[in-house]
Amino acid sequence: MNEIELLNRMRDEVPEQQDLRGVERALARRTAGPAPMPARRPVYRLRLGLTAAGACALAVAATAVATSGGGNVQPPVATTTRPAVTKTVLERAALVAGRSTAQEIRPDQWFYLKESQHMGGGLPTFEHWSRMDGGRTALRQEGGELKVGPPEKGPTDVTRTQREVEALPTDPDALVKHFRGLETARTPLSVCAPMCPPEIADDVKVFGAIGWYMKFGPMIPPDTRAAMYRALAKLRHVSVEENATDMDGRAGVGVVFDAGAHGKSVYILDSGDYRYMGVKSVDDGAAIGMSVLGAGIVDNAGDLP
Repeated sequence: MNEIELLNRMRDEVPEQQDLRGVERALARRTAGPAPMPARRPVYRLRLGLTAAGACALAVAATAVATSGGGNVQPPVATTTRPAVTKTVLERAALVAGRSTAQEIRPDQWFYLKESQHMGGGLPTFEHWSRMDGGRTALRQEGGELKVGPPEKGPTDVTRTQREVEALPTDPDALVKHFRGLETARTPLSVCAPMCPPEIADDVKVFGAIGWYMKFGPMIPPDTRAAMYRALAKLRHVSVEENATDMDGRAGVGVVFDAGAHGKSVYILDSGDYRYMGVKSVDDGAAIGMSVLGAGIVDNAGDLP
């Protein structure tokens, strides 16, 4: 069974949790055939009594159960996967996104975002409400009072963002082409500021734009969100990292753009439903980032989803 057939089989199942090493082992078994089990090695079993078809479909809820002798269990270490596994995991994310329900949004409703910023300057956690018709905005810093003010007219204007999202192509190749053609790069956090090398500049632009829009997750239609994951899988410098953590210490699936000497940028996705949890940029061992702690559509400023 080739990789395309494996991905097609995956459409019948949605995992309960992510185990990328389980995916990698399953892919290796399907491409290389069975191999004898070395003596005294840990034995790996599939959870939930999966059938042979479920195992072939790479139900990513595979979990490792070590049967070796005593000793303390060590915490998981972040591990970057091979390209075939990266494509498989991002296809899984696309399938989950495509099965979600589109949300109807009224012009009189508000987009809510709670975000923490870790930029080295002690910036606060804040909550932000933007009325969908562009009429008003509201802000509340951590521990502070709600302040309602005039609308934003910059790139974070939700009315403008909603129009842009609705115009995005849902074919992943067309989406990559669209983002590469942007005159002004959109990104939640640049991976190689102030200027990227020309050989990766176009892909950085695509990666950045996808992260920018994922931050507005509740506003993105399911088919558009699915196309974003598939577009990420087409970028040469993108890989998936197991046991990634955001800047608030929450664990998830990392989608990594590795720019070599220019550092790397990581989007952290929830390991269950693949929603965007935040971004961090790592360069010379130093990390900065932002985490989305809550997002949704509400009826009034001050309401929570």
